[in-house]
Amino acid sequence: MSQIVTLTVNPAIDRILRIEHVTPDRKLRCSSSRRDAGGGGVNVTRGIHILGGDSLAIYTCGGYTGGMYRQILEAEGLPNLPIDIEGLTREHIMVLETSTGRDYRFGEDGPVISRDEAIRCLQAIADYRPVPDYLVLSGSLPPGVGDEFYAQIIRATDPHTRIIIDTTANALAPALEERVFLIKPNAAELSELVGHPVEGRQEIEAVSRELVAQGKAEVVVASLGAGGAVLVSEDLSVRVPAPAVRVESKVGAGDSMVAGLVLALDRGESLLDAVRFGTAAGAAAVMDAETGLGSRQNAERLYAEMLAEA
Repeated sequence: MSQIVTLTVNPAIDRILRIEHVTPDRKLRCSSSRRDAGGGGVNVTRGIHILGGDSLAIYTCGGYTGGMYRQILEAEGLPNLPIDIEGLTREHIMVLETSTGRDYRFGEDGPVISRDEAIRCLQAIADYRPVPDYLVLSGSLPPGVGDEFYAQIIRATDPHTRIIIDTTANALAPALEERVFLIKPNAAELSELVGHPVEGRQEIEAVSRELVAQGKAEVVVASLGAGGAVLVSEDLSVRVPAPAVRVESKVGAGDSMVAGLVLALDRGESLLDAVRFGTAAGAAAVMDAETGLGSRQNAERLYAEMLAEA
């Protein structure tokens, strides 16, 4: 059974379209199209499997789009546990402009989750056996559950499980009142979380240290995008630079980073090396416009280069 479990309560079918130029007021012909089963937690589970690890994705799904979503995961052979809901699983459209490398993302809020459906999510986590070493809560919350839903999930989770959260500030803030092992915000999410602009590495590091000192999280891994990440814990405060790579698409980079990080931790790597491997996995993802989550070969090569330069 998986020692790493992810939860996605607001998944989406990601339809990815590629076109050379995006032009207004014209019918545009796309060069290619693909449908993926997306959502933060599911992407993390997929990234872990790409990197050679094991993980189970727990997620909500409903309607004909939910059936399609489940079929995509089954075709991939990705271990998954669906929680049925009445509403339709949402869809996202991502348009990749190949001439510029820009991507345009169009998303829906998601279906309204009823009280009974929310309870089933809580029960799925509370009843999962064996108790996972890590639970990754990733992605936005759907209408109906309220901003405190991740906090409720944490309270339903075995206290021996380490909680990793990558979500929006409105869902993150209540969760930080519970026991959280690691969070992965970016500068914008940190700004919203603390209620004032947070800009530049020094400010990001200072705010991260304050969150750790206040007991909000044991570890903060603050994303700097192409600049890598700032790692702050009780004993560490260090920037982990990202390797320089050719950027094909930024889609999935954050989820790949979380996947690499939690997989390395599960394998017994140090916190610093785990963040390095996560950063390498995120960099590998931006190199790959096809899968959006990179390759194991590139991630391991970039990680080895980072260790050699450390």
